[in-house]
Amino acid sequence: MSATYVNNAAGESSNERSIDDLDELAALARMVTYAKCVAQDVELASAIHWLDLALQAINREIVDMPNSVVRDVVPFIAAAHLKAH
Repeated sequence: MSATYVNNAAGESSNERSIDDLDELAALARMVTYAKCVAQDVELASAIHWLDLALQAINREIVDMPNSVVRDVVPFIAAAHLKAH
């Protein structure tokens, strides 16, 4: 998430994000993915478009995380999305 917390483990001057931020982004991605699947079921084209844009923004947030461990997880998340559809 872009906002910083008072008790952020990475510190105020650091650009790194905590593992909690990754968990929050993953949870948000799951919620948006669920909403997109529901929108596809009821054929709401505009909602599908906006939810797809939201997923792309979440993916960019995850990919832009400076932690190198996170970059190893991203291909697995993408593969999981392909299997789900």
